[in-house]
Amino acid sequence: MDRNTVIRWVVIAVAVILLLKFGPTSCKSETAQSLPPETYTNAPGFVPDALDPPVVEGTVNRPPEGELCKISGQRFDAELSTRGAALTHFRLHDGQYAVPGDLVTTTHERWRSLRTLFRAEGAGDQVPFDRFDWKLERMPGDTGCIFTYATDSVALTKTVTTTSRPFELAVETRVKNLAAAPKRHRLEIGMHEFRRLHEVKGSLGKISPFLTELSCARGGDVTRSAKDDFKDGWHRVEGANRYASVNNGYFALALLVEGGDPTCSILAEDWLERGQSRDDDNAGTIYHANLAYPARELGPGAEALYRQTAFLGPKERPVLARAGGGAPELGDTINLGFFSPVAKVLVTILNFFHGKIGNWGLSIICMTLAIRLVLFPLQYKSIKSALEMRKLRPEMDALTKKFGDDAQAKNLAMMELYKKRGVNPLGGCLPQLVQMPVWFAMYTTLQTAVEVYHTKFLWFADLSAPDRFYIQPLLLGGMMIVQQKIMPPQPGMDPMQQKMMTWLMPIIFTVMMLFLPAALGIYSMTNSALFIVQQLAVERIAAKYGIPSASDAKKGSEKKAPLADETRQVRGG
Repeated sequence: MDRNTVIRWVVIAVAVILLLKFGPTSCKSETAQSLPPETYTNAPGFVPDALDPPVVEGTVNRPPEGELCKISGQRFDAELSTRGAALTHFRLHDGQYAVPGDLVTTTHERWRSLRTLFRAEGAGDQVPFDRFDWKLERMPGDTGCIFTYATDSVALTKTVTTTSRPFELAVETRVKNLAAAPKRHRLEIGMHEFRRLHEVKGSLGKISPFLTELSCARGGDVTRSAKDDFKDGWHRVEGANRYASVNNGYFALALLVEGGDPTCSILAEDWLERGQSRDDDNAGTIYHANLAYPARELGPGAEALYRQTAFLGPKERPVLARAGGGAPELGDTINLGFFSPVAKVLVTILNFFHGKIGNWGLSIICMTLAIRLVLFPLQYKSIKSALEMRKLRPEMDALTKKFGDDAQAKNLAMMELYKKRGVNPLGGCLPQLVQMPVWFAMYTTLQTAVEVYHTKFLWFADLSAPDRFYIQPLLLGGMMIVQQKIMPPQPGMDPMQQKMMTWLMPIIFTVMMLFLPAALGIYSMTNSALFIVQQLAVERIAAKYGIPSASDAKKGSEKKAPLADETRQVRGG
């Protein structure tokens, strides 16, 4: 196998390693967690949920709902319960988001998003109970809900209202000391999500849109953790002055901080049936993202006020930029991975074309064309190097014939030939290596673009899902075979190696595209079509300057194999 072939496979190996190391986290089985049990003090008359075995969304036995309050906001309807003054439903209006539709995936009071506790670690005795039933007052026009609870020592008021922005609720909590002595409390509020293993598993390069991560944001820093990062329990970030969130590929459940420096606590908690393993497709995980404010002592008659903005919705970039009034914003809940600087540029280009065209499929095609134009200087260097190598082919074939199986002597002679002719054999590979960050960034960009979620284009019912008719993978495989056919063989590559490259790579990519989103397929097909046009143009230019064509190079490659066999036979005799 010649030097260029080795380099090619080294580049592919490096690409795979980078993807595995820096790419999106996959689901893998680890030892089950060992977490301390949660304990609660219940108010008299409060009936706790039965959690053994676990009861979750979609099962027959549902826990009590409590008294319900409806809120109608921008592009959503929400429903809250007096059990925890927390969400039982958050339904999106847009037909594009009919699946999942409801962003609340838990039913139990202890896991309901926006549930408020006042007895977090380090609190005193101001609020005597962890769980109790709130009293409800509905605001006119389904614009909000007011929850109240009072004892001899404390009065609690929690108000949840709409805002003028999509997918948002404003949350305000007041704590008033009614006792004659100072009292101490510590407020905690959180977001929660439940997923089963089969929902978050990927397949052959396809990342599940419900693969979930948890994040805490403090200033410009974002701490991200995936399911298998919590073997030792909770992760905590002190002074998280921006947000705590539960994210998947296209949707986010986030609590934005408005004043104060709470601690953000995140955890992916195993929730297994008796005898169930983490490998079971129905094994469950509860994702927690909580904000716990510093403990606060109130004198007699004093009040404390806490505010947050709750965002539950799709990761539409313009919406995320305005979330919570714009400061802080949620744009970095979109995890673009290791090559995020490049991916952000690609997103900007994609949105630019969509603003002009109004069609996401055509925008992907235009973006691919734009990228090819921007990277053409690198392509030009690669093309120039390839043509220079083709000029040397007669002399290289002569060296191959002369030295036969003596690889060391042949390589030394070829290096001397390269030096004499001023040709760099790496000139065609290095420009390709420089472009790799663009390809990885493109993969991440289209895997996380909610803009293509359930978006139709041509025969594709959903650009974020694989082609259900398998037309696209077959077309792409055929185009890759054409690419291999019109490309000249690498120097020193025998016919068997050439056939392997002609058929093996297209087959691998065809199989992969059976599972990858159609948006990625559109990018790949457009890129392949542009490459074919470019290569045909190169062949015309090569013919004009008397450089051997790709077909001539292939014939020469096929003719020299018997010579090598003959040499082996003579030396063997």
